[in-house]
Amino acid sequence: MEVFVVDNGSMDGSVEAVRVGFPEAIVIQNSTNLGFAQANNQALRLAKGKYILLLNPDTQVKEGAIETLKVFMDNHPKAGAVGAQLLNSDGSKQNSIANFPSLATELLNKSLLRWLFPDRFPGKERDYNEPIEVESVIGACMMVRREAIEQVGLLDEDYFLFLEETDWCYRMKKAGWKVYHVPQADVYHF
Repeated sequence: MEVFVVDNGSMDGSVEAVRVGFPEAIVIQNSTNLGFAQANNQALRLAKGKYILLLNPDTQVKEGAIETLKVFMDNHPKAGAVGAQLLNSDGSKQNSIANFPSLATELLNKSLLRWLFPDRFPGKERDYNEPIEVESVIGACMMVRREAIEQVGLLDEDYFLFLEETDWCYRMKKAGWKVYHVPQADVYHF
């Protein structure tokens, strides 16, 4: 297993703390905040694994969550990306999925059609107990298949923050990959 830590210009001593506490980790230290896409791409270019986990620094992974995502990927060879169930600090569920943005999606998300056809319009209003195919997952914790990355490319660095994972999932789905939300993989997102 490879562990990359990309530091986006922090000044709080966290780089040294990672180097001391986790000497096996490969630390990439940026002097400024390059944004989500560019910083993650630095590690993605170096990573060699079959699956790559993107994990935000403001998360805490519950025991078994990463293994749950890996097993799901092993059992679903057309899954290009999977996302965990994000939780608030009190254990309540955060929205962990997204629809591709469009005027129609926004109107439908606010209408009764969301309630009449919930499988077509998954959203945070529903409580998922089983994995579900979705348009996009939230990038705070997502596992991606290397083969999918090789086909669709890295995160688009024109996005500094927000929607970069949605764009990535869009490109994956357009290329024939599936994207899933796996609610059994719990990750606190602060």
